[in-house]
Amino acid sequence: MSADRVDRTGQVIGQRFRIDAIIGRGAMAEVYRAFDLEAQADVALKILKKSLSGDPAVQLRFTREAAVQAKLRHRNIAALHTTGITEYDEPYLVVELLRGKTLRHVIKAEGRVATRKAASYTWQALQGLTAIHQSGVLHRDLKPANIMLEPSPGPTERVVLIDFGFATLEGAAKLTLQGMVVGSLTYIAPERLRGELPDGRSDLYSIGVILFEMLSGAPPFVADNDITLIELHLDAEPPPLDVTVPEALRDIVDHALAKYPTERYPSAAAMAAALEAAAPTIP
Repeated sequence: MSADRVDRTGQVIGQRFRIDAIIGRGAMAEVYRAFDLEAQADVALKILKKSLSGDPAVQLRFTREAAVQAKLRHRNIAALHTTGITEYDEPYLVVELLRGKTLRHVIKAEGRVATRKAASYTWQALQGLTAIHQSGVLHRDLKPANIMLEPSPGPTERVVLIDFGFATLEGAAKLTLQGMVVGSLTYIAPERLRGELPDGRSDLYSIGVILFEMLSGAPPFVADNDITLIELHLDAEPPPLDVTVPEALRDIVDHALAKYPTERYPSAAAMAAALEAAAPTIP
């Protein structure tokens, strides 16, 4: 069995967090449900894979994720509780345990998202994104898999933005080779593909792609290969949304998917305000 597949059930990390079960495996880390013996509460424990612990670039990216989340406190952003190093020199993060489903799971299971719910999910995501941008951070990897929908007493689930592994702190050193882009190509802004410096409006493009996908059941640009997908982002107009989607909401999507940042909303708060103004027309 590889070092990354060892059964950690029952281990106590940092003399405080008892591992109860594995709940996810990613490219960089494994995520466990753990019990905080001090706070007497369930948490999510994210441990950098043993096979990557010796890679300085990966360690730096993992550390950066902690630095990003430590700056953020908002109901629409996954909360970071603490960080540390295991007895085997593996960096770890302890974050809020989320019990809902990802937006990716919901879209895959249900196809389109009801119009009012799609607008609510987007508005909530923009609240979290506003806090992220105000902290000098770009998310850079917004996609349905990184949006959690948590059970809520209200009519709509609580949206929680997760996974800041690709997030950028303003002024931080580049962690990717020149010419490379990070994030998911389906949701990436054209200016990033052109090699231009991204800003908060680049995240708004990703939000526009996600909103389009919720309303139609598929993202605006789909291709069999990366080169064609990049060309579509750069040059193609998105297909029209169904006429059953309120015009005000279609306009918001078009605005967010503009090819150049200057043609989009100036901020996440401005896009959220546009959604608020459109709310009376959304069934």
